[in-house]
Amino acid sequence: MKAFPLFHIILLLDFVLILKVPLSTSGLIFENNPFYGLNNDPIRSIESGLNNDPIRSIESITDDNLIRVKLEYAPSAIQIGSPEFFKATLFHNEKNEIVLHADTDIAISKNGKELYKASSEFSQPFVHTPNGIVLSSYKFPDSGQYIITAKILGINFMPVNPKQVDFVVNVTESNDKYNIEKGK
Repeated sequence: MKAFPLFHIILLLDFVLILKVPLSTSGLIFENNPFYGLNNDPIRSIESGLNNDPIRSIESITDDNLIRVKLEYAPSAIQIGSPEFFKATLFHNEKNEIVLHADTDIAISKNGKELYKASSEFSQPFVHTPNGIVLSSYKFPDSGQYIITAKILGINFMPVNPKQVDFVVNVTESNDKYNIEKGK
């Protein structure tokens, strides 16, 4: 009978000790991400981005004119070796409503070679987003012209003919920083 209360005391102590251990997020996407606000700094307005650098955005529409993708990125100038953060929001073009339960992917390529694919981080064929928003980050290895592709593979749990939009981004080097600008 005495083992029963002792078990509860040990269980309670374990619970208290677990609560005292700080939670950490080791994922690159959380650290200094202007789209999360999960670090210890005060949460900035989504419009202010990092270091009061405004969050920039580019929009494009799929070839079939059904889905509009808004790609937001911050900061516009990053230290070499630091990540650039992306937020892709999918909208039904004609209704201007967010696409719910979309199967998507974000890919980054340079000179026709794919350098990054968001779904690869999860060993999945795509990233499912219940709210039409995909967050990602990438460390550009060098300056040059990159293509950021947002792919849509399913909507409302149903496969669709693959749709995509491509965004051209120019990365230039200046004073140990990369400047990110939308391309032409």
